[in-house]
Parts: sequence; structure tokens; C-alpha cells
Amino acid sequence: MLYTYAMEPAPIVIGLTGNIASGKSVVLQYLANLGALTIDADLVAQETYLPDNPAYEAILARFGSDLTFSDGQINRSKLGRIVFRDPAALAELEAIIHPLVTQKILDLIQTSQRDVIAIEAIKLFESGIDKQCNAVWAIAADDKVRLERLMEGRGLDENAARQRIQSQSPQSEKIRLADQVIYTDTSFAHTYEQTAKNFSALGLSIFETVSEDGEIKLSPLDPGSFGIASAFMEEKTEQKWEDEDLYRLLGQRTVVAFHQGEILIQMMILRVEQGMGVYLAHAPFRSEQLPAKVSFPLLKQYLSGLIDVLIVAKDFISPEEAKLLGFTYGDDEPPVHPILYNNFLRKYGLMSGEVYFAKV
Repeated sequence: MLYTYAMEPAPIVIGLTGNIASGKSVVLQYLANLGALTIDADLVAQETYLPDNPAYEAILARFGSDLTFSDGQINRSKLGRIVFRDPAALAELEAIIHPLVTQKILDLIQTSQRDVIAIEAIKLFESGIDKQCNAVWAIAADDKVRLERLMEGRGLDENAARQRIQSQSPQSEKIRLADQVIYTDTSFAHTYEQTAKNFSALGLSIFETVSEDGEIKLSPLDPGSFGIASAFMEEKTEQKWEDEDLYRLLGQRTVVAFHQGEILIQMMILRVEQGMGVYLAHAPFRSEQLPAKVSFPLLKQYLSGLIDVLIVAKDFISPEEAKLLGFTYGDDEPPVHPILYNNFLRKYGLMSGEVYFAKV
């Protein structure tokens, strides 16, 4: 007897490219808020040269063992100062890292459980990753705007900022090769509108999930809910939130919304990257309509295929709830590289003893 098996449909892959400080990370985060699995090639690259990972020894052999901190991590700032002033050194570093990054991204595409994947990579075309994409979007901004972002947002002096900009090929080349261009010079709202329009043009819709009893729906925060979301945020922060503030928030964080019927009853704010998600805040204050035994299983279901580990500060969940919901003490051995895990926690002002984590 002949059996046939249904093939899982391949995900739609969106490639994002653009020069430094063009706004790629904001557009990538908007796509995360539309339900896409997002891959930041820079973060993938950084992971390749953690201690014991494939690029670690090769980088130290080429650029010097004095590049490390006391815990063995490579000092990225020191490495950057070497390669950004020497094109030959930069090319050598890229020759070590880029093949590893490309292979990791291909592996993520092939094993993904999500319908949409977005990849942010400056070297999207040079690496050949564009050939894996259904659509390529160039993210662009005026050089003056990009210079200001590097100086104000990343703390670079003007000479260092100009050096970073000038070390890259002109953004006009990326614009020429792309299917669509998103300009980020003006408002967050305008950037979001362009992102959502291009997303819809690919025939895509936002991802959502529903509780077993059908009572609660979990989906990304939508601008249509900004009115009540603003009220929730004002209660939490005691400051007024305009629409542009919420568009900015969506460009920085993953914001999920719990609806009961058509009514928004709770928002959760997270940061998701490198297979981990950390729960940073909720608004309004803990709702009696949404106990942890409902919200966290639904959140883990929503995040399935996006992350491997969900991290929650002890302020947000009781020990009894944590045990019931399958969370582990944060200072136990995590199911990811321990330095990656601890760096991720420190980035958001946390330590392992202050959190629980759960595999998703």
C-alpha cells in the first residue's frame, strides 16, 4: 500500500538589510510584533565567538589572546577598534565568522516551526542569504540621521561614527537590489505603517493563539487597541502615552495583548532574542481576570517556535505558581550557553538568582 504524507509548508522568509543605524532593528522588532521569528545576524555572529564556540579560538589566534575579559569572553569593543580602522583586518574577521553565521541561519530556517521568518543582516547579499528569502527589504535613512543615531544612541564620537558609516558600501546599492524599501527618517508610526503594509502585501497575517476554553485570545498589540493600551501604560508609569510613544515601544519590545472577547484586559512586555525571552513588565497591574495559571501557559504557547527559554523575574510570579507552571530557579543550569544566558540577563538588569526560567 502506498502512503502519502503532507509536507509542512515552507516559511515565508523576509530579508532585511541596510547600513549601520538605518533602523533595521526597529523594523525587525515590528516584524516580531507581527508574529515572525526574527534572526539578527549580528547576534548570531556574536554567539559564534563565545568561549568554546566555533570562531572563538580562530579570532584569538588572529587578533591576539589579550582580547579577552577575565571570564574568557572576547572584548567586542576592542575587537571593533582593530577591524573598523583596517579593511584587511575586517575582511579576515568576516572570513572567520560569516560562513558560520550563514550556516546557523540556514539551520534555523530549515527547522523553524513558524510561518514567517525575518532575518536582519547587513551582508545579506554578500553572504548569499538573500537567495533564501521570499522578499528582501532595504531599510534606509539619511546619512545625517544615521550619524546622529550613532552619536546619541550608541555613544560614539563624531569621528568614530563617520568611520563606521564610511567602512560600509553605499546604502544605494542595497536599495537597488531590494524588492521594497522602508524609510525610517521620520516617525515610528510611519516606519510601522510601511512595515505592516509590506507584510500584508506578502499575504501574511498576524499570529495569535487562544486559550483551551476559547475565552482568552493572545495576539500582538495592534494599533487599533492603542486607546486602552495608552490608559494601561499611563496607570503603570504615571505619564501620558501618545500613539507615537506606543509605536516606539513596539519598535523596542515584544508587546502581547490578552483579549477577553473584544476587550483588551492585559498587556505583557518582553524582549525576545537569541532563543530567549524575558518578561519585563505588564500593564495594567496584575488583572484578576487573568491569573498566572491562564496567562503563562498561553504565553508559552504563543512563544513556541520563537524561543527556547522563557525567563520571568521573581517579582512577577510566586514560588507556588512557578512550581505549578514548570519554571526552574534561574541559577540552575540553563538550556543555552551559560555566558549567553547571563549576558542576556545583565542586559535587562537581572541576575540569575532573581529569576525563574522554563523551556518553551
